[in-house]
Amino acid sequence: MNGDLMISIAIPPFPIFIEGNFTEYGIGALHPDRKNLEYFDIILVKEGALYLVEEGVEYTVGKDEMLVLLPHKHHYPLKPTDEITKFYWIHVYVTGNYEQSSQARPLESGIPIPSLHFHNKFHTIHLSKKCKLIDTDDIYRKIQELLEGTTRKDTNITFWDIQQRFFSLLNLLDGQNQAKDSSVVVAEKVEQFLRANFNKDITNETLVTKFNLHENTIAKYLKQHYGYTPMEYLKEYRLERARDLLLKTDYSIQKIAELCGYRWVPYFSRLFKQKFDISPLQYRKNHIGTQA
Repeated sequence: MNGDLMISIAIPPFPIFIEGNFTEYGIGALHPDRKNLEYFDIILVKEGALYLVEEGVEYTVGKDEMLVLLPHKHHYPLKPTDEITKFYWIHVYVTGNYEQSSQARPLESGIPIPSLHFHNKFHTIHLSKKCKLIDTDDIYRKIQELLEGTTRKDTNITFWDIQQRFFSLLNLLDGQNQAKDSSVVVAEKVEQFLRANFNKDITNETLVTKFNLHENTIAKYLKQHYGYTPMEYLKEYRLERARDLLLKTDYSIQKIAELCGYRWVPYFSRLFKQKFDISPLQYRKNHIGTQA
């Protein structure tokens, strides 16, 4: 029954990644006894098993399983490990509303949100209290990418880069206990690929080669779950990123176009004006008064 619990977290404010690492226990190791910590502790076991208790409720977390421990609770070991156990742990700080219950619940954010284009109308993250992980390859890869920014002393990765990597991981962990049909899995993977590679030259043929599916199938799945075909989604996302760069940097229009995957500035400017009813240069002038 405890494995059926869901943790719902209202956003914004968004959860913040604090720290994490990969730990290996030998046989006979005990997890720390801790209480009154102010952050969530997300544990993902890659090999072996951990035996934990939260406020008197016992959990066995086996290979490719996740357990989410709540803030301000007493967590302690049930018994020592009986095999070599390797696991990731991630500490996450949440300032907004959250609730643990028997089902996923929509929660209201305490922060008013204006209705903007490309803004998801749902403002709740749903994490299984304990579940079997579905997308293990992607999850472990994203955790490694996240930890690269925190465990290497010579890294140039910024705080915001780290949080973006964390949000990408959180998107995968959201609803892992819910079996997904193939169309959802494909749509999610295509959407993540487009976001990660929006500045590159991407065509339908690129996606066919990457996902080994017919372009009509890919388009149908993405349209079904995101409301856009791949090329429509790519254009929308590129232009949204271009708008951010116009406001947050002093890059030239040509450089912004190139950073967003457009090699021909007049074409980029035409698409931008079609979407926002204003040229990139005039948009920047209107908002910050800076010329490119």
